[in-house]
Amino acid sequence: MPISKWCLVAASMLALTAAGCPASASSSSQPRGNEKEGKRYEAVQDTYEVIHLHGKMTHYKRLNNGDRATGVGSQVFITENLFRNGSKYGFSATSCTQVGGPLNPTAANPATQLCSGVYSLRNGQVTWQNTLSVSRQGTPPPWKTAITGGTGAYTHARGYILVNGTQRNYTVYLLRTSPAGS
Repeated sequence: MPISKWCLVAASMLALTAAGCPASASSSSQPRGNEKEGKRYEAVQDTYEVIHLHGKMTHYKRLNNGDRATGVGSQVFITENLFRNGSKYGFSATSCTQVGGPLNPTAANPATQLCSGVYSLRNGQVTWQNTLSVSRQGTPPPWKTAITGGTGAYTHARGYILVNGTQRNYTVYLLRTSPAGS
């Protein structure tokens, strides 16, 4: 039976404690939902930060340039100003392309969009990507999108963003890691 990484972590912590070395680590690198704004949380070999943002849309453009029978290839572009604690903190740019589904999606038969974007923040950029099921009856329920990288203070970033599109609220669960070998 293979040994889980948590068994190895527990064994390592026990060995350090027995040797008289101080050690501390969180039991999980995943957020638990009770994180405070801007605070950093330690996890095994990682540090993550929770950033709460609110968006105010500045531009929206839909191009119905896809296949006339299915809508595949149609695009949506969105830009927003991003606010943190009531102060402008940056902006976002989003691009979505319909990659599946019907020409006129419904809640029962939604279309699939492939979306990517960037949050351009004070200390760098955070990039993200996801697929999303959409209908013309409104915004989808809250969803998670993967952080794919970043620049500046967010270089080597990973994690996810919890998106509430109806309220335009974004909770960024940002894991900062060091590149291998550093």
